[in-house]
Amino acid sequence: MATPPREFNFGAGMPDPATFPAQALGNAASRVVPRIGKMLARYPDQRGLPELRTIAADRFAHNHEVRPPLEHVVLTNGSMQGLMLAAQGLAQRGDAVIVEEFTYSGTLRVFRQYGLELVPVPLDDQGMRVDVLEEVLRRQDELGKKPAFIYTIASYQNPSGTTMPLARRERLIALARKHGVKIVEDDCYADVSFVKQSEPALFKLAEPGEVMYIGSFSKILGPGVRLGYFIAPEPMSTSLLQWKTDGGTSNLSAMIVAEYFKENLWAHIEEGNTVIKQKRDTLLAALEREFSGMDITWTHPEGGLFLWVRLPEDVDRARIQALAKERGIIYATGQAFHSLSQDVPYLRLAFGFIGNEDISEGVRQLADCVRAAMPAAAAR
Repeated sequence: MATPPREFNFGAGMPDPATFPAQALGNAASRVVPRIGKMLARYPDQRGLPELRTIAADRFAHNHEVRPPLEHVVLTNGSMQGLMLAAQGLAQRGDAVIVEEFTYSGTLRVFRQYGLELVPVPLDDQGMRVDVLEEVLRRQDELGKKPAFIYTIASYQNPSGTTMPLARRERLIALARKHGVKIVEDDCYADVSFVKQSEPALFKLAEPGEVMYIGSFSKILGPGVRLGYFIAPEPMSTSLLQWKTDGGTSNLSAMIVAEYFKENLWAHIEEGNTVIKQKRDTLLAALEREFSGMDITWTHPEGGLFLWVRLPEDVDRARIQALAKERGIIYATGQAFHSLSQDVPYLRLAFGFIGNEDISEGVRQLADCVRAAMPAAAAR
C-alpha cells in the first residue's frame, strides 16, 4: 500500500492545536460542574450564561475602553450563528446586502442560503474601499433597493488579512448613517493580534443601533467549543433573538470556558498569539525565499490567521490545485471567497493550524507547483 503524502495544511482557519488548554479546561470542568451543574437540568437562558457574557463584555471593554451592558450581549453557537441571525433578523429574502468583494466563504454561504443578493465592494490594502462604497450606496438608492446591511470584517480581514484604518471606519459609519443602512461587524479575529491594537471597533464608533457586533471564542480557543456572541442594543437585539430558536447555547460549554477564562483569558491570548506570530513570520520568510523574482505578491497581516496571495493572471490555477493535491498541500482558492464566485488569481494560506516545521517545506513545494503551472517563458 502506498504511503500517503505528507500533509501541508494551509487551508484550516483554526488556531494552533498545541495551545488548546485541554488539561486546564478539564480542571475547570471539575470545579464548575459540581458547583453549578444542576442548572444543566434546565434549558439555558435565551441570551446565554451570564458568566461568559460578562467575560465577552469585559473583553470588549479591555480592547475598546467601552463596556456594553450585559443585556446587550448574547451567546451563540459559534460566530456562524450570529451571521445566520443577521441574515434572518436584519434582512428578508431578496434583500441586497453589501459585502467586501472577497470575504469569508462561510458568510457567503449563509447569505446565499437565506436568499440575499450580494453587492460587492472592492478591497485594497486598507480593507473595504469606502470611496467605492459611496458609489454603490448611491446606485442602490437609484434602483430603489436600499441594502439591509453592510457586512465587514474590518480587523484582520478574512481572507486578505487587511485592517481598516480609523479614518476609513469613520467614513463607513457616516455613509451607512446617511443612507440609513445598518452595519454587521464581524470581529472574530480581533484578539489574534501581533501588534498593539489601535483601531477601535465600528461598534464603539457608531451610535447605538447602527452596528451589530459579532465576536467569537473559537479563534482564541478552538472551533470545537462552538461558542460565539453578538452585541446589539434594543430593539435590534430583540429582532435578532426572535430567530434564535435553538433552545439556547450550551450552558455546559459556556460554564467550563467561563471558569477557565475568568483567570486566564489574556495570558491564554498572549500565548496563542506568540505561537501564531512565529508561524506568520516563518510563512512570510518562506514566501520571500521561494517566490522571489516571480510575478506574485502577498499581504503582510498584523493579526488574524490568513495571508492572501495574488498569482499571475495567466497561471493555470486548476493545474496548481491538482499538483498541490498530489503533494498533500491544502489551501483555499480565491474563488471560494469571491462574492460573485468568480475564478480569480488568488489563494489563501492559513498559518494558525499548520505545524511551524511544515511551513517552509510546504511553501517550497507549492512554489514548484506554481512554476509548473505557468506558461513556459514565465516559468523560466
